[in-house]
Amino acid sequence: MSSPVPVLFLLPALPVGGAERQIASLVRGLDRTRFRPHVACQHALGPVAEEIRAAGVEPELLSGSSRVDPAFLANTRRLLKRERIRILVTHGFSTGVVGRLAAVLQRVPVRILAEHSTGERDMTAGRHRINRWLNARTSAWIAVAHGQVPYLVETKRIPPDRIHVIPNGIDVDAIAAAASASARDEVRAEFGIPPEAPVAGMIAVLRPEKDPKTFLLAARFVLDALPRAHFILAGDGPLLDDMRQEARVLNMEAHVHLPGRRADVPRILAALDASVLSSTDVETMPLAFLESMAAGLPLIGTRVGGLPELVTEGGNGSLVEPRDPRGLADAMERVLGDAALRDRWGAASRE
Repeated sequence: MSSPVPVLFLLPALPVGGAERQIASLVRGLDRTRFRPHVACQHALGPVAEEIRAAGVEPELLSGSSRVDPAFLANTRRLLKRERIRILVTHGFSTGVVGRLAAVLQRVPVRILAEHSTGERDMTAGRHRINRWLNARTSAWIAVAHGQVPYLVETKRIPPDRIHVIPNGIDVDAIAAAASASARDEVRAEFGIPPEAPVAGMIAVLRPEKDPKTFLLAARFVLDALPRAHFILAGDGPLLDDMRQEARVLNMEAHVHLPGRRADVPRILAALDASVLSSTDVETMPLAFLESMAAGLPLIGTRVGGLPELVTEGGNGSLVEPRDPRGLADAMERVLGDAALRDRWGAASRE
């Protein structure tokens, strides 16, 4: 029997995000008779590192800096050589640059770049040149949504035959079991939400591309129409304090709950009547919506990236244009104010 193939997953860090949680899931699920997984981070570990350790893999830290520096390149090369890596999978721009360059220098035969967005916010001319050189030496690209393919082909000039769409996956049964009626009651009691109040929620890392302010502005409109409504905005991130301040400015503190990062996402979902994402232009196959579907929730999202692949208009939810608080509010009001519609859309999500 041949030895397992050594595979390295290289990421910037391991915060609680969709890409990082997918890596943890992959490490848990890989057939160890065929593959020997390794995980390394550029500048930090993070909460998801514990999930990876629990799967029997110790994540390595290769640099203390988020910059592309010589030490990061040297340490990556050492790791590739020491573990005799045969397949490299990189995530993120700087790790994609350094990882693929190190793999070329170490003659790693398979070099893969995983894409988790539909756009680059600060792609300079220099970055484009670096990418073009490395792209010619990249074996394949992994996209998690079909909506990414036009961006990869038209903007990044990736040959279509080297793009492989592999959607994100979740443990549907485990999430459905955790999103129980008892969890609904417990979470609502924890937040002081009445049992019969309509509740919309957004589960996300609070970064600019998730546009949580639009969610709060929409919530203000909804609250004017449905005074008993409550809203949960769960997740950590650089905008958390700003969103707490925004809730105060909007005079919604009694109806908006911002608990920060939660490890019990399925239980939070159980407390909701609708799951919302107000993302702008960088969204692919969000775990928040996949998990919401497993929990049997209607989906309200923006018409960006891969969200139209998850939301069927009038089937299991509704899509609106990004950065449109009034449009988002109208969609939220519609589903929160109609129990029969919620049940119908939620059942369609679960299917």
